[in-house]
Amino acid sequence: MSDKKRKIGFIRVFEMVLFTFLIFGVLLPNFFRYSDFNEWDSAKNLIVSHDLLFALEKNKIFDDALITDPQTDGYNISYAHAMDEEKIKNISEKVLPVIYDFEYEVKNVPASRISIGCVCSDSQVQWLKEKILTPSYPTYEFAISIVPLDNLSARWDTFIIFGQKNLEPYRNNITEMLRNGKGFVLIGNITTPPDNMTKELFGIDYSGGSSSDVNFQFKNFSDPTTSGLSKRYIGNLIRINTLDVNLTGKLYLRNSDYLVMQDPANHCINISSCSSCLHENETCSITNVANITLYMIDPLYNKWVDVKISSALENKRNYRFLDRAPLTVKSTKSTILSDGSNSMANAVMGDYSLAYETEPRRFWIYNYNSSRDDLNLILKTGIIWSSGEHYFIFNKLVPDKRDVATHFCTGLRDNNIPFTVKLYTWGY
Repeated sequence: MSDKKRKIGFIRVFEMVLFTFLIFGVLLPNFFRYSDFNEWDSAKNLIVSHDLLFALEKNKIFDDALITDPQTDGYNISYAHAMDEEKIKNISEKVLPVIYDFEYEVKNVPASRISIGCVCSDSQVQWLKEKILTPSYPTYEFAISIVPLDNLSARWDTFIIFGQKNLEPYRNNITEMLRNGKGFVLIGNITTPPDNMTKELFGIDYSGGSSSDVNFQFKNFSDPTTSGLSKRYIGNLIRINTLDVNLTGKLYLRNSDYLVMQDPANHCINISSCSSCLHENETCSITNVANITLYMIDPLYNKWVDVKISSALENKRNYRFLDRAPLTVKSTKSTILSDGSNSMANAVMGDYSLAYETEPRRFWIYNYNSSRDDLNLILKTGIIWSSGEHYFIFNKLVPDKRDVATHFCTGLRDNNIPFTVKLYTWGY
């Protein structure tokens, strides 16, 4: 080999060494410093964490761990839920270095158990338990207790208030809860101009007016809040009690009721206006009213059936409601249910916390006809939504010094509701 070629080869090797030095000695350390990584181990662990999150979504492990229901996990859902979480724990321990501990934070998926503080009476709590707070999956358990407005506690995920009250004297208590990411639900007619705190919390613009029968529906599907709530609405469940000797109950939609009768021999239900007996996951359509899908029949005692409803129109989320509603609140950017100019329900996010993980949610709905199952379902949806849909899977204490990998998922079991999972890791 000639001296000229040797020199050229040496120069190229020197250039490669210099280039490598620039990357590993100058550029990458600066990158990691500005990204809050001071150790190579953290950088490597971050890569492993991102790969793990991607694999868990790709293999639908999140679908099992974050959604627990009798159809996929059997009737002992508490045990099944624990086993699904154990699966994530075992996979994580095998993939992550043995010297690391870990925790998963989930945002935009409701927890399996939601705790509620209710500013209400015993009879109102009983009504909520019987008509509203029935399993919907992933939330299959609600814990509700009566609490006073002047002694709210961060132990609850969300708070329910019945009736128009003056909330201004409780501003400090309420604001403290909001900063902790807690939600609020107000159920009541706005018949007089509300106090500033009520107006602020629930985006209420009082206008005055009188009651009338109105048709109303979800407003503005392009709005992320309305879109998300409408998707949740058609995925949540209505429980119909069939406790009489004929295993019969009623489903009340719009201004009509429909007889629901179980057929235990064929494990299906007959619904008036439906042409055939519905088996689980089968749907019938009631013209200009709704599509009704049988989700599940009580597998133990035949005391209830769970159904889903959606619009009979082309867009399944475009459900039409009907009720005698007080026209006293103007439709605004916070409105999710409207007849066009008036609001029947508002949903508000943010304002009291700068952190996405603790962004408080507030939901208001007028004092509707509580016998109507389609309206009970929107309240149920609002309560679940207001809980923040934010929790830690293992409830570990995450230290301040830790690494964080974030993964954005497109939805659970094809519900198309995006959610975020953060994987925290830290060394011993």
